[in-house]
Amino acid sequence: MEDAEQTSVKTRGDNIVKSVARTCETLVYFDEVRRPLSVVEVSKKLGYPQSSTSALLKSMVKLGFLSHDARNKNYFPTERVPLLGSWMSPDLFGEGIIQRLLKAIAQRTQHVVVLGTKNGDEAEYVQVIRPKKSPIHHISLGTRRPLGNSGVGRVLMSRFSDEEVCRLLRKINAYRAPDKPAVDVKTFVASLAETRAKGYYLSTDQVVKGAGLISMPFPSHQSSRLFAVGVGAPTDVILRSENEIVRIMREEIVQHLRKKGQDPRVC
Repeated sequence: MEDAEQTSVKTRGDNIVKSVARTCETLVYFDEVRRPLSVVEVSKKLGYPQSSTSALLKSMVKLGFLSHDARNKNYFPTERVPLLGSWMSPDLFGEGIIQRLLKAIAQRTQHVVVLGTKNGDEAEYVQVIRPKKSPIHHISLGTRRPLGNSGVGRVLMSRFSDEEVCRLLRKINAYRAPDKPAVDVKTFVASLAETRAKGYYLSTDQVVKGAGLISMPFPSHQSSRLFAVGVGAPTDVILRSENEIVRIMREEIVQHLRKKGQDPRVC
Protein backbone atom coordinates (compact mmCIF):
# COMPACT_ATOMS: atom_id res chain seq x y z
CA MET A 1 0.00 0.00 0.00
CA GLU A 2 1.31 3.45 -0.88
CA ASP A 3 3.00 5.63 1.73
CA ALA A 4 0.31 7.72 3.45
CA GLU A 5 2.73 10.61 3.92
CA GLN A 6 3.55 10.90 0.25
CA THR A 7 0.39 9.95 -1.62
CA SER A 8 -2.91 11.80 -1.70
CA VAL A 9 -5.98 11.87 -3.91
CA LYS A 10 -8.32 14.63 -5.02
CA THR A 11 -11.78 14.39 -3.49
CA ARG A 12 -14.29 17.19 -3.97
CA GLY A 13 -11.52 19.65 -4.66
CA ASP A 14 -9.54 18.87 -1.49
CA ASN A 15 -6.27 17.01 -1.05
CA ILE A 16 -7.10 13.78 0.74
CA VAL A 17 -4.53 11.23 1.88
CA LYS A 18 -5.21 8.17 -0.25
CA SER A 19 -5.01 5.62 2.57
CA VAL A 20 -7.43 7.69 4.67
CA ALA A 21 -9.86 8.03 1.76
CA ARG A 22 -9.74 4.31 1.08
CA THR A 23 -10.30 3.45 4.74
CA CYS A 24 -13.34 5.73 4.97
CA GLU A 25 -14.76 4.58 1.63
CA THR A 26 -14.38 0.97 2.73
CA LEU A 27 -16.31 1.60 5.96
CA VAL A 28 -19.02 3.44 4.02
CA TYR A 29 -19.29 0.50 1.65
CA PHE A 30 -19.78 -1.87 4.59
CA ASP A 31 -22.49 0.46 5.86
CA GLU A 32 -24.23 0.34 2.50
CA VAL A 33 -24.24 -3.44 2.02
CA ARG A 34 -24.36 -4.44 5.72
CA ARG A 35 -22.81 -7.87 5.19
CA PRO A 36 -19.36 -9.47 5.13
CA LEU A 37 -17.22 -8.61 2.11
CA SER A 38 -14.28 -10.26 0.41
CA VAL A 39 -11.12 -8.57 -0.85
CA VAL A 40 -12.29 -9.05 -4.43
CA GLU A 41 -15.68 -7.43 -3.75
CA VAL A 42 -14.15 -4.36 -2.10
CA SER A 43 -11.48 -4.06 -4.79
CA LYS A 44 -14.00 -4.33 -7.64
CA LYS A 45 -16.60 -2.00 -6.13
CA LEU A 46 -14.21 0.77 -5.06
CA GLY A 47 -11.72 0.41 -7.90
CA TYR A 48 -8.64 -0.30 -5.78
CA PRO A 49 -5.82 -2.64 -6.81
CA GLN A 50 -6.49 -6.04 -5.26
CA SER A 51 -3.09 -6.16 -3.54
CA SER A 52 -3.64 -2.73 -1.97
CA THR A 53 -7.16 -3.72 -0.91
CA SER A 54 -5.85 -6.86 0.78
CA ALA A 55 -3.19 -4.85 2.65
CA LEU A 56 -5.77 -2.24 3.68
CA LEU A 57 -8.24 -4.77 5.08
CA LYS A 58 -5.51 -6.66 6.93
CA SER A 59 -4.33 -3.39 8.48
CA MET A 60 -7.87 -2.58 9.62
CA VAL A 61 -8.06 -6.03 11.24
CA LYS A 62 -4.80 -5.39 13.12
CA LEU A 63 -6.16 -2.04 14.29
CA GLY A 64 -9.32 -3.73 15.54
CA PHE A 65 -11.83 -2.12 13.17
CA LEU A 66 -12.50 -5.21 11.05
CA SER A 67 -12.73 -8.89 11.88
CA HIS A 68 -11.52 -11.56 9.47
CA ASP A 69 -13.31 -14.83 8.81
CA ALA A 70 -10.53 -17.02 7.41
CA ARG A 71 -12.88 -19.88 6.62
CA ASN A 72 -15.18 -17.81 4.40
CA LYS A 73 -12.41 -15.40 3.34
CA ASN A 74 -14.32 -12.24 4.16
CA TYR A 75 -14.22 -9.22 6.46
CA PHE A 76 -16.76 -7.47 8.67
CA PRO A 77 -16.65 -4.37 10.93
CA THR A 78 -16.10 -4.91 14.66
CA GLU A 79 -17.86 -3.10 17.50
CA ARG A 80 -15.03 -0.54 17.56
CA VAL A 81 -16.64 1.10 14.51
CA PRO A 82 -19.96 2.05 16.18
CA LEU A 83 -18.04 2.81 19.38
CA LEU A 84 -16.41 5.77 17.63
CA GLY A 85 -19.73 7.59 17.55
CA SER A 86 -21.53 5.78 20.34
CA TRP A 87 -21.47 8.86 22.57
CA MET A 88 -23.58 10.74 20.01
CA SER A 89 -26.40 8.20 19.51
CA PRO A 90 -25.99 5.45 22.09
CA ASP A 91 -28.02 2.27 22.10
CA LEU A 92 -26.14 -0.97 22.50
CA PHE A 93 -22.87 0.84 23.26
CA GLY A 94 -22.05 4.32 24.56
CA GLU A 95 -24.46 4.89 27.42
CA GLY A 96 -26.57 1.96 26.25
CA ILE A 97 -27.21 -1.43 27.78
CA ILE A 98 -23.67 -2.83 27.61
CA GLN A 99 -21.98 0.31 28.89
CA ARG A 100 -24.40 0.54 31.82
CA LEU A 101 -23.88 -3.15 32.56
CA LEU A 102 -20.09 -2.88 32.62
CA LYS A 103 -20.19 0.24 34.79
CA ALA A 104 -22.58 -1.41 37.25
CA ILE A 105 -20.34 -4.47 37.62
CA ALA A 106 -17.25 -2.27 38.03
CA GLN A 107 -18.97 -0.14 40.66
CA ARG A 108 -20.10 -3.13 42.70
CA THR A 109 -16.86 -5.12 42.46
CA GLN A 110 -14.37 -2.22 42.26
CA HIS A 111 -12.42 -4.30 39.75
CA VAL A 112 -11.56 -3.87 36.07
CA VAL A 113 -14.39 -4.99 33.79
CA VAL A 114 -13.91 -5.86 30.13
CA LEU A 115 -16.07 -6.74 27.17
CA GLY A 116 -14.38 -9.14 24.78
CA THR A 117 -15.28 -10.52 21.38
CA LYS A 118 -13.67 -12.85 18.86
CA ASN A 119 -11.54 -11.14 16.22
CA GLY A 120 -9.85 -13.62 13.92
CA ASP A 121 -7.82 -16.06 16.02
CA GLU A 122 -7.83 -13.82 19.09
CA ALA A 123 -10.11 -12.37 21.73
CA GLU A 124 -10.14 -8.57 21.69
CA TYR A 125 -11.24 -6.20 24.45
CA VAL A 126 -13.62 -3.71 22.85
CA GLN A 127 -14.69 -2.08 26.12
CA VAL A 128 -12.73 -1.58 29.35
CA ILE A 129 -13.99 0.00 32.58
CA ARG A 130 -11.25 0.60 35.16
CA PRO A 131 -12.09 1.87 38.68
CA LYS A 132 -9.55 4.36 40.02
CA LYS A 133 -8.43 2.05 42.83
CA SER A 134 -7.88 -0.99 40.62
CA PRO A 135 -4.28 -2.29 40.67
CA ILE A 136 -4.75 -3.96 37.27
CA HIS A 137 -3.10 -1.82 34.58
CA HIS A 138 -2.11 -4.32 31.88
CA ILE A 139 -5.62 -4.39 30.38
CA SER A 140 -6.59 -1.65 27.93
CA LEU A 141 -8.97 -1.05 25.03
CA GLY A 142 -7.87 -3.07 22.03
CA THR A 143 -5.87 -5.58 24.09
CA ARG A 144 -5.81 -8.99 22.41
CA ARG A 145 -5.51 -12.39 23.98
CA PRO A 146 -5.06 -15.84 22.38
CA LEU A 147 -8.35 -17.72 22.07
CA GLY A 148 -6.77 -20.92 23.30
CA ASN A 149 -4.89 -19.45 26.23
CA SER A 150 -7.08 -16.84 27.92
CA GLY A 151 -10.22 -16.75 30.02
CA VAL A 152 -12.21 -14.56 27.64
CA GLY A 153 -11.02 -16.66 24.71
CA ARG A 154 -12.13 -19.88 26.38
CA VAL A 155 -15.59 -18.50 27.17
CA LEU A 156 -16.03 -17.28 23.59
CA MET A 157 -14.91 -20.69 22.29
CA SER A 158 -17.41 -22.42 24.59
CA ARG A 159 -20.21 -20.94 22.49
CA PHE A 160 -19.05 -22.86 19.42
CA SER A 161 -19.53 -26.56 18.71
CA ASP A 162 -16.68 -28.95 19.53
CA GLU A 163 -16.12 -29.49 15.82
CA GLU A 164 -15.74 -25.76 15.19
CA VAL A 165 -13.39 -25.41 18.16
CA CYS A 166 -11.20 -28.28 16.91
CA ARG A 167 -10.98 -26.75 13.46
CA LEU A 168 -10.05 -23.32 14.81
CA LEU A 169 -7.46 -24.63 17.27
CA ARG A 170 -5.78 -26.72 14.58
CA LYS A 171 -5.49 -23.59 12.47
CA ILE A 172 -4.10 -21.60 15.41
CA ASN A 173 -1.52 -24.31 16.09
CA ALA A 174 -0.51 -24.44 12.44
CA TYR A 175 0.18 -20.71 12.22
CA ARG A 176 1.52 -20.06 15.73
CA ALA A 177 4.88 -18.38 16.26
CA PRO A 178 7.82 -20.78 16.80
CA ASP A 179 8.18 -19.67 20.43
CA LYS A 180 4.50 -20.22 21.24
CA PRO A 181 3.38 -23.60 22.60
CA ALA A 182 0.71 -25.53 20.74
CA VAL A 183 -2.73 -25.88 22.29
CA ASP A 184 -3.63 -29.44 23.28
CA VAL A 185 -6.80 -29.64 21.20
CA LYS A 186 -8.24 -32.79 22.79
CA THR A 187 -7.72 -31.57 26.36
CA PHE A 188 -9.02 -28.08 25.56
CA VAL A 189 -12.23 -29.35 23.95
CA ALA A 190 -12.86 -31.79 26.80
CA SER A 191 -12.49 -29.00 29.37
CA LEU A 192 -15.08 -26.82 27.62
CA ALA A 193 -17.83 -29.07 29.00
CA GLU A 194 -17.10 -27.78 32.51
CA THR A 195 -17.01 -24.16 31.32
CA ARG A 196 -20.38 -24.57 29.62
CA ALA A 197 -21.86 -26.26 32.69
CA LYS A 198 -20.63 -23.60 35.14
CA GLY A 199 -21.45 -20.71 32.83
CA TYR A 200 -18.13 -18.98 33.47
CA TYR A 201 -14.38 -19.56 33.57
CA LEU A 202 -11.82 -18.46 36.14
CA SER A 203 -8.25 -18.03 34.91
CA THR A 204 -5.26 -17.08 37.05
CA ASP A 205 -1.65 -16.34 36.12
CA GLN A 206 -2.49 -17.47 32.59
CA VAL A 207 -1.54 -14.42 30.54
CA VAL A 208 -0.07 -12.13 33.22
CA LYS A 209 1.45 -13.54 36.40
CA GLY A 210 -0.29 -12.34 39.54
CA ALA A 211 -3.53 -11.46 37.75
CA GLY A 212 -6.77 -13.35 37.26
CA LEU A 213 -9.99 -12.96 35.32
CA ILE A 214 -13.51 -14.33 35.68
CA SER A 215 -15.13 -14.48 32.25
CA MET A 216 -18.79 -15.04 31.48
CA PRO A 217 -20.74 -15.13 28.19
CA PHE A 218 -23.07 -12.23 27.53
CA PRO A 219 -26.02 -13.18 25.29
CA SER A 220 -26.35 -9.95 23.32
CA HIS A 221 -29.64 -10.06 21.40
CA GLN A 222 -28.76 -6.92 19.46
CA SER A 223 -25.67 -8.25 17.72
CA SER A 224 -24.89 -11.36 15.72
CA ARG A 225 -21.45 -11.53 17.35
CA LEU A 226 -20.65 -13.23 20.63
CA PHE A 227 -19.46 -11.30 23.66
CA ALA A 228 -17.87 -12.21 26.96
CA VAL A 229 -17.81 -10.06 30.09
CA GLY A 230 -14.73 -10.33 32.29
CA VAL A 231 -13.76 -9.07 35.74
CA GLY A 232 -10.04 -8.77 36.41
CA ALA A 233 -8.19 -8.51 39.73
CA PRO A 234 -5.04 -9.77 41.46
CA THR A 235 -4.94 -13.56 41.67
CA ASP A 236 -5.46 -13.76 45.43
CA VAL A 237 -8.46 -11.43 45.23
CA ILE A 238 -10.06 -13.36 42.37
CA LEU A 239 -9.68 -16.67 44.20
CA ARG A 240 -10.99 -15.25 47.47
CA SER A 241 -13.96 -13.45 45.88
CA GLU A 242 -14.91 -15.88 43.10
CA ASN A 243 -18.45 -16.64 44.31
CA GLU A 244 -19.26 -13.01 45.08
CA ILE A 245 -17.99 -11.73 41.72
CA VAL A 246 -19.87 -14.42 39.80
CA ARG A 247 -23.07 -13.57 41.70
CA ILE A 248 -22.71 -9.86 40.93
CA MET A 249 -22.03 -10.50 37.24
CA ARG A 250 -25.08 -12.73 36.91
CA GLU A 251 -27.33 -10.33 38.79
CA GLU A 252 -26.31 -7.37 36.65
CA ILE A 253 -26.61 -9.24 33.35
CA VAL A 254 -30.11 -10.43 34.25
CA GLN A 255 -31.15 -6.99 35.51
CA HIS A 256 -29.94 -5.14 32.43
CA LEU A 257 -31.49 -7.62 30.03
CA ARG A 258 -34.83 -7.30 31.83
CA LYS A 259 -34.66 -3.51 31.57
CA LYS A 260 -34.22 -3.92 27.83
CA GLY A 261 -37.12 -6.36 27.63
CA GLN A 262 -34.87 -9.24 26.65
CA ASP A 263 -34.59 -12.84 27.82
CA PRO A 264 -32.93 -12.71 31.28
CA ARG A 265 -32.02 -16.42 31.34
CA VAL A 266 -28.25 -16.27 31.18
CA CYS A 267 -25.25 -18.20 32.43
